[in-house]
Amino acid sequence: MTTRHGSALPPDVAAVLREFVNAMGKAGMYPAGHRFVEDALSRLSDVLGVTLETRGSLTLGFTPRNVLLDGTAIEPLPQQVRQFGQRLHRKNIGTIQIAPGVSRAEVSSLLEAITDPDAEEAVGRSGLRLAHLRVEPLVYDVLQLGGAGADELDEVFWSRLVEAAFGQRLGEGQAVPTAVQLAEQINDRAATTPDGARRVFEALSSFASALHSRRDRAPVSARRRFIDVLSALSRPTTTRVMGAAPTKAARRRFMRETLEQVPPSLLMQLLESVADADGEPISAHLRLMLGKLAGGDGVERAAAEGDFATEVMGLLEQWDGESPDTMVGDDPRLAVEPFRVLALGLELGTAPASVLAAARRFADRGHVAEALQMLDQPGNAPEVRRAVADAVLEAGLLGRLLADGDPDWGLVERVARHTGTGAVATLLEAISAAEERATRRRILDLLVAVGSEPGAEAELIDALQGAPWHLTRNILTVLSLLPTVSDVSRVLPLLDDPEFRVRLEAMKVLVRQPASRERAVAAGLEDGDPQLARLALASLDGECPPTLVASVISALGIEDEDVQLQAVRLIAGSDNPLVVPSLLELVRSRGGLLRRWRLRPPTPTMLAALSALAGRWSSHRPVLLTLQLAARSPDPVVRAAIGLAS
Repeated sequence: MTTRHGSALPPDVAAVLREFVNAMGKAGMYPAGHRFVEDALSRLSDVLGVTLETRGSLTLGFTPRNVLLDGTAIEPLPQQVRQFGQRLHRKNIGTIQIAPGVSRAEVSSLLEAITDPDAEEAVGRSGLRLAHLRVEPLVYDVLQLGGAGADELDEVFWSRLVEAAFGQRLGEGQAVPTAVQLAEQINDRAATTPDGARRVFEALSSFASALHSRRDRAPVSARRRFIDVLSALSRPTTTRVMGAAPTKAARRRFMRETLEQVPPSLLMQLLESVADADGEPISAHLRLMLGKLAGGDGVERAAAEGDFATEVMGLLEQWDGESPDTMVGDDPRLAVEPFRVLALGLELGTAPASVLAAARRFADRGHVAEALQMLDQPGNAPEVRRAVADAVLEAGLLGRLLADGDPDWGLVERVARHTGTGAVATLLEAISAAEERATRRRILDLLVAVGSEPGAEAELIDALQGAPWHLTRNILTVLSLLPTVSDVSRVLPLLDDPEFRVRLEAMKVLVRQPASRERAVAAGLEDGDPQLARLALASLDGECPPTLVASVISALGIEDEDVQLQAVRLIAGSDNPLVVPSLLELVRSRGGLLRRWRLRPPTPTMLAALSALAGRWSSHRPVLLTLQLAARSPDPVVRAAIGLAS
């Protein structure tokens, strides 16, 4: 048996990769500005924003066989992600690094660069450097990361730190600066401006994530360089760099990933810098406790141990000076007790009253997000997860979070997911009040996520009654994205709604359900709108049921080339003689003084209709004359349509 060297793909990153694959495919198929490209770009930007809020940064590496997340191979690797990584590898792309604050325009520039036919010669050689997004060309060190026994951590992380410090990439032949030289440059210049400090934080955060994810397999030399740089930074510089983190969550993540890498003496400096950046300086009492934890036996540890790291993060994140809990008294060590009780209950798979009370105390102290994050860990018993979630999530919490002018979307998503069906009404109310498209898009995604919960479909369909058209449209959009909709009886009448956008979304719901597809297709074709007709015809997947032949023939009268071409292809294989007059109408017309039959101009629709007549109806008398006209045509394309060589 071989040892597994990778790590599982986190759900939030999996969502990013799914949207990335989709957006890359759309950008490669359609021209820039096409609505399919714009929609895919919006979804990718939205899911990136949510993921970066919680992760702090994202670094993807690409090798011939693997996709790397923060320097560690993803195992098991989904087939779609594997093909995505191989495609970028063939374009000579080594890593893509994305930082919080990345804009839609930057994501658009990335897609344009990597889908360009000359991507291998352009971005594959020179990379791409934007304010919050970077693409690095493939280097040998990245390939080394994909296999076991790598002697060095991915040099891309070190190169990024060098670039953040010096403001430019090292040229060929230039000496690589030492850790001390790098720290001096950061102290003197790089971290003196907000933008420079942000770049340094992003580089250090990526480096820390790579070391943390590889744990014991991280090369000693890479960890040593990381520690040397942090040790050589001055206290004011460290505080400025920590203050440049985009969010408090990003600083906490950096601390968690750094805890086990650095000695306690350096850890104390980092802790104080993080606390100063948060505007909550560490008290003398807490500093004394941390000092005792770090070296209470008189011998300072060489590196932080697991128990020490847990104690430090518990005290740092839950320390509140004077606990409101009377049990705590003057012993601050009891301040972390709710966290430990909750963690123990989840580990043992039990939720007695003491665990639920601890969960409520933990949430009341402002740690709802952390409690839900604990519930999301794999291996938790479903019934325990549900009981703890009910204890943590007070009534009205989701509504208050959404009412905030700038919601914490990571927390909103967790609360909605754990609330389940009960979140539907609140989310619908929020989407009705939302003015920004990006906000509505996020809430729609949340509704889709909870829509598969038992009872959620009924809640959504009940909400259709009396809803204004814009809310009706949004509800139908959610229903169209669910795997199945069991009750379509209240959706069918909406095919006759006076608002076109409601009819369109109702069509999307109904054509995906076998029980309502034919009725929806017939209604869409009778409507006469080209967009509805295209959707209806596309839902038939290239096969026209006999009951819909007449409806599809009627679509030939819609003045839209795409609709007519789709309809011709669908009825081309039909043995119903009703199709012949309609096909002939597309192929020939009368003209001239004598009003003789002549062929129409050879458009794609005309040629498809001519080919259909030649293939199935060549023995019909009205068709024979038309085929003779085509055989005498000087246009080789027309003759080819009836099977004659040019």
